[in-house]
Amino acid sequence: MSAGVTRKVELFDTSLRDGLQQPNLEISVPNAMMLLERMGAFGIKYAEIGFAGANKLVSDLCAAVGDIDTGGMKLALFGRTRGRGTRVEDWPDVRFILNQRNRIPVAVVVVKSRLLDIMHSLETTPEENLAMAWETVDCLHQSGFEVIVDLEHGMDAYCGRREMGALCDADFAARSRDYFGELAGQCVGQNVSRIVVCDTNGGSSPEEVQQVIGGLVRDFPQAAIGFHGHTDRGLGVANTRAAILAGAMHVQGTLLGTGERCGNVNLTTVVGAMQVRGEAEFVAPQSLAGLTGLAHSAYGAFALDPPHGAPIVGPGAFGTWAGMHGSSENKNPGAYLWCNPAQVGAVPTIGVNGQSGRANIVLLSKDLGMPLNSKQAQALLESNQAMIEGGGFTASEISFKLACMKVLGTLGNWFSIRSWRVFDESDEIGNRFVQAFMTLAVSDTSVTTSRAEGTGPVDALTKAMRKELEKWYPALAEMRLGTFTVAALDVSAHDSAAHVRVTVSFHADGCDPWITAGVSSDMNQAALMAIVDGFHYWLLTRGAVRAGKVAEAAPAIAE
Repeated sequence: MSAGVTRKVELFDTSLRDGLQQPNLEISVPNAMMLLERMGAFGIKYAEIGFAGANKLVSDLCAAVGDIDTGGMKLALFGRTRGRGTRVEDWPDVRFILNQRNRIPVAVVVVKSRLLDIMHSLETTPEENLAMAWETVDCLHQSGFEVIVDLEHGMDAYCGRREMGALCDADFAARSRDYFGELAGQCVGQNVSRIVVCDTNGGSSPEEVQQVIGGLVRDFPQAAIGFHGHTDRGLGVANTRAAILAGAMHVQGTLLGTGERCGNVNLTTVVGAMQVRGEAEFVAPQSLAGLTGLAHSAYGAFALDPPHGAPIVGPGAFGTWAGMHGSSENKNPGAYLWCNPAQVGAVPTIGVNGQSGRANIVLLSKDLGMPLNSKQAQALLESNQAMIEGGGFTASEISFKLACMKVLGTLGNWFSIRSWRVFDESDEIGNRFVQAFMTLAVSDTSVTTSRAEGTGPVDALTKAMRKELEKWYPALAEMRLGTFTVAALDVSAHDSAAHVRVTVSFHADGCDPWITAGVSSDMNQAALMAIVDGFHYWLLTRGAVRAGKVAEAAPAIAE
């Protein structure tokens, strides 16, 4: 590669085939179609939609993909070479692929490239394996398919490794390496579109990958060489990077690193890590800012929560919660960031939790548009210890925003809860009776009591609040409580009672849902904190009006 020239590399996503080998991972056909369209718009070159005929999802997707627009992205099906002693036309994988020729233009053929697997898994000879590969590729070519060959266990074949990564004896290792070269040469002779070396068990090192890929690029300069990495040793991204720097122009993996065992190489990490630094160009420069959005769409499609620490695209990828780091960021923005987050469509995050200090509170309040000074930040810190140490403000920026407004005195004095209790009784046959009682102060002009029954404490508390507050603020009738979750917290290190964090979601027609949080040693108290914040946020959003008059705010705290 010439100096100053960024190498262009194709992306091949196998989330809907290899990625779904991960336990308890599912996707619906509509979500899969949405994801394929997003991948195509982003600039991914190929997407594999399944193992030929393996399950109902593959069949349903094949029937549906004619209705989606994937732009320049080609769809592919994965299948095996014909079986030992079987005519290629009778092989089920090939028949299934041939039946999809009008919708899916690419066939991926997996070929055993390690002598050990040919002998023990296929129970055939090296010569027969070559014939099986040749005939399968030829049949698909004759039917108009673009054919990509995945050389299964290609890295182990070249490096002379057997089961569990043990080294073969010198003679067998040499024969295995020679056979790997013979198979690659046959693929070149058949004008296979892409020859992909697979690190099937993720056991290789970057130095080995560089040697193997570099050797193939030198021996077959006319061929398009690719690499498929796994993360079993934690080296999937490093190995993929080594393959690209050695000359691979095509890399395979899954968008989110899903797959069996430790997963396939995470393509979002590869793209972000290398393209930002100019080491490779996978997508058009203007598309790179869509990387985080694409990843979050994929997490949503698979019903996964983005891991906090996922490189490049995780919620914490460009964030800091540490007090010392927050102080440095306040003085020198970007000091703890390796790149500009905007390049991959992310934003820097300043969080507030038990490791944070005043600087984090000052920075986050500024980011949310209600800046606190040092004295005000200290006041928030001292009055919200449980919420800070229990991760309440990490779970809900809205609750943090409301806490800032309370310190500033800019939150409307709409209502407060003077006292409350919950009566919760069950009998031996399963009947349950839950009732909430509370005393409410409304705008400092009226004190009222309320009582309501519910299916549980949270439901009863919410109904008791609504029963009176909707008389004063009719806008509250427009919003509804969605779900709530409870997390037990280990705060023994703080010499305090066991705490729980409750998060509550709310929604209203035509509005984005919002989440609030509460932390307390009592679950009902934590839930009530979150509910009160949820009501206050809606009143703040709607510009709460009582008797034709907007509720007044108290003066802000002075420096």
